[in-house]
Amino acid sequence: MPTQMLSRADVIVRAGQDGCVLALRTTGPGTDAALSLSHIPAPAVTAVDTTGAGDAHSGVFLAALAAGLTATDAARRANAAAALTVTRSGAAVSPTRAELDQFLARPQAARQHRGQLPSYDHGKYPR
Repeated sequence: MPTQMLSRADVIVRAGQDGCVLALRTTGPGTDAALSLSHIPAPAVTAVDTTGAGDAHSGVFLAALAAGLTATDAARRANAAAALTVTRSGAAVSPTRAELDQFLARPQAARQHRGQLPSYDHGKYPR
């Protein structure tokens, strides 16, 4: 019997221009469950309008998972979709699959934002 590790995205936290963080639960035969946290940086772009970026990110992430991509690859694709979305004005101009594939194939897409993740005071929430 193969000892293949299985993983799935239990939680994804979007962090705007900093990309996202994946919390992956991993299990395998004869091993205890473990939690892996991964920061997936976003491509650096010049933002014009952030309207719709979160929707584009969520939609592309879920579509990529449904298409069989790993959670990490789905998150990279989702980050690219959100990055392309913010370069356009308005929410109704999300990138097409072809535009997203072309953007991900460019060398500049490999240059990713290297900023610090924002810190949050979990004791205080806006009302």
